[in-house]
Amino acid sequence: MQHLGKGHVEVAAVVAVYSVFLIVGLYAQTASTFDGATLELLSPPDGMQFQSSPVELAAIVTNQKGSLPNAGTTITVLSLTTGERDELAGLTNEDGIVKVLFPAQSGRYTWYVATKIQGYPAIVSRPRNFSTRLALTVDCLNPCSSKYPLLLRGEYLRLQVIVTDMSGNPVESANVTFYLNPMAVQSELTNPQGIATVSWNKMPPGNYTWFATALKDGEAGASRLSTFVVT
Repeated sequence: MQHLGKGHVEVAAVVAVYSVFLIVGLYAQTASTFDGATLELLSPPDGMQFQSSPVELAAIVTNQKGSLPNAGTTITVLSLTTGERDELAGLTNEDGIVKVLFPAQSGRYTWYVATKIQGYPAIVSRPRNFSTRLALTVDCLNPCSSKYPLLLRGEYLRLQVIVTDMSGNPVESANVTFYLNPMAVQSELTNPQGIATVSWNKMPPGNYTWFATALKDGEAGASRLSTFVVT
């Protein structure tokens, strides 16, 4: 009965996600180009399959005169496997391009980009799909919060994850790279318990997003996004 219930939950999550993107897709057929402004997804190609993570998502915003720099964008990623939703904010560069790194775990995903430019209505891109197949699991140990940012007092910061294989066994000497806001900041090897840790004595106040990826013998894994605030 437990397996049956879990299956129903997974099916409901997939149906809900597909419903959302059906609406987005129909709307985006007319909204990706509006009043001379165009929002287009660049990479990855639709249907791309990955065996590594993070996945770089990129889009471009233009108008009749060319690229639109400093345009605020929101990149929404929905998991067709779990129904989980992530939103990543970014600004276009001088070429009108926005790029973000998304720590995709094993599964199927669909994503789109929305932007609000001064003088234009909100524009939404057409959705695309990609999938990942990873052999390692990376779980956050500290600090872990995917929905509501954790409030951390003081300047000391410690990030910690555990890496396991498909059987749940800890993986020693995996190369773990830690990403903060979200740039690669430091790499460490896992200990015999599969744990990797990085720490800083001084961390400026602000809002932070982080994740970690692991790699060993050609096999990869990635943790989910976590957020925290340093006061």
